[in-house]
Amino acid sequence: MNPFKPHAKTEMLVSPGLLRVSVRPSQNSAALLVQAATIVVTALWLFVEKSRMSWLEFLFASLSVLGAMVAWFGLLFAWEEVIEFDARQIRIRNEVFCWERNREYPIAECADLKPQDLFGSPHGLQCRLGRRTIEFGNVLSKEQAFEVIAALEDSLPEVVPTLLPSIDISEDLMKA
Repeated sequence: MNPFKPHAKTEMLVSPGLLRVSVRPSQNSAALLVQAATIVVTALWLFVEKSRMSWLEFLFASLSVLGAMVAWFGLLFAWEEVIEFDARQIRIRNEVFCWERNREYPIAECADLKPQDLFGSPHGLQCRLGRRTIEFGNVLSKEQAFEVIAALEDSLPEVVPTLLPSIDISEDLMKA
């Protein structure tokens, strides 16, 4: 497994009329240590070279280091995506440091649920919403995305004709 490629821990909860998928990125400790070392070295270089920079350069560089630190802590501690499917809608909730973003899409307007970038590097899920394509679960692997689709077929068979294209995912699962 590539230590610098993110992967996900998933939990699926199936209850009558609902499929809830919780997705948390799982970082490799070697990758986190390399990222932390890069941030520390950049911050040290910034403060050593402060006298040679204009105040505007120092401001932008400081904000970049601060942004990298916040992103690193976000990866380390507090990021989760919860995807809920029911007979009426898809709800996607992203939580980062207790800051929550909710998106809801009616099932009747969604179609063609499948893994993202099926021919490139597969990750996450996507579906068509009218002319738009919505993407979610970006840290899911191709196998995990197919597991979510299979669980959706089992738990909510009434939404399958609307949401899923007419493909047979069992062939793709056998190859994996």
